[in-house]
Amino acid sequence: MSADRMVVRLAGDGSRRRRPDTLAVEEPLELRMGGAPLTVTMRTPGADFDLAAGFLVSEGVVRKREDLAAMRACAGGRPVPA
Repeated sequence: MSADRMVVRLAGDGSRRRRPDTLAVEEPLELRMGGAPLTVTMRTPGADFDLAAGFLVSEGVVRKREDLAAMRACAGGRPVPA
């Protein structure tokens, strides 16, 4: 995910030039287990379920596929309709 923004480019001679640039978007992702907060990580939005599953495996919270019963996206603490 990206966003277009105006930036100021500073040259070695001290001059400045405003120009549009495309920047990567980074947003927080809160992971919860059983409704309780587990952690917050910064990520580029996109593959949130894959990121969450990988995090849980790498931290030893989930050891095998069967340990992960369900995942759902939430907005403002409420489930997002599917």
